[in-house]
Amino acid sequence: MRSVHKTKGNSLLVGQMPAGCKMCAVGSKMVLFVTGVCESACFYCPLSQDKAGNDVVFADEMPVHNDDDILEELDAIGAEGAGLSGGDPLCRLERTLGFISLLKDSQGYDFHLHLYTSQSDADTQSIENLHKTGLDEIRFHPMTDNWSAIETAVSLGMDVGIEIPAIPGEIKSLKKTARRAEDIGVSFLNINELESSETNFSSLSSLGLRLKNMGSASIAGSAEVANELITWSARELESISVHYCSAHFKDAIQMRNRLERRLERTVREFEERADDEPLLILGVIRAPFGEELDGKILTQISKVLESQFNVPSNQMNIDLPRRRIEIAGWILAEIAEDLRTSVKDGDLLEIGIAYEYPSWDRLQTLFDPL
Repeated sequence: MRSVHKTKGNSLLVGQMPAGCKMCAVGSKMVLFVTGVCESACFYCPLSQDKAGNDVVFADEMPVHNDDDILEELDAIGAEGAGLSGGDPLCRLERTLGFISLLKDSQGYDFHLHLYTSQSDADTQSIENLHKTGLDEIRFHPMTDNWSAIETAVSLGMDVGIEIPAIPGEIKSLKKTARRAEDIGVSFLNINELESSETNFSSLSSLGLRLKNMGSASIAGSAEVANELITWSARELESISVHYCSAHFKDAIQMRNRLERRLERTVREFEERADDEPLLILGVIRAPFGEELDGKILTQISKVLESQFNVPSNQMNIDLPRRRIEIAGWILAEIAEDLRTSVKDGDLLEIGIAYEYPSWDRLQTLFDPL
């Protein structure tokens, strides 16, 4: 019987951790969302409404309009690799091949790339093209019994894995998948804890699946199924690595580490970091909820800050996309009251200290009015 190793976040491992997972764990893998288009219709798909079924591209949280956007996010997190996901990248194969070439050419041969697809029956030429272009690792989510593409990838010497959710009540199917995967030479099987989202909650509920608790997105029974499979794999399987990735690991460890890396590389002079979380603290001047300040007004406020309050240019910024002024929090705390009487309609402005994640979308967790 092989050993079962406990990893961070209540995850479990039999065998070796896949290369792509090692990088994800330390936050050094960028997620390149190639397209929201997909030929499958998984009832548990967690994709948001702005991505599911839409032919859009994202680098982590950043919408991608050109190759420079991808390279910018790579640099922002100090990426050592990237995972190409979707949707299904094989639904936009030429785009996917172009991204693989871009990443290998710009980052070097050792820059690790893995890809997710549900097309276990993809044609041989497609898999060969992925291999020739430089894809290091491919992860299949089989939707049919036709595993011809998986067999092709194995024959080409690619690092091949299967990645599927741990669905309560499906332990027999999981064991069958694991056994078949080992028999054809698949390197690893990743089992993910099933999670709910705004888009899949009704589907999960209709099948009788429930949340583990009200403070979690995890589905009750999923972790137990994964644990049973891990124990069985240690006893019954000989070579394939089996990795259970918990929801806690993804949220509290993997995501946190990526945000820490981004914070370290992108924090500006006027921003501070929180003591116990990868959060940025800064002063913000903006319009009330539902309204916005145009560029002209933002410029006027900026000039007042500079001329009347002697705020140095390196201690503030006009954030046009978010229609706001960003400024050192300690400075804004000192001048907030006087500022309201120094600008037109200043009493209507929202002025306060914001706590935000360093991701491209600057997700705000708290706004403390001054």
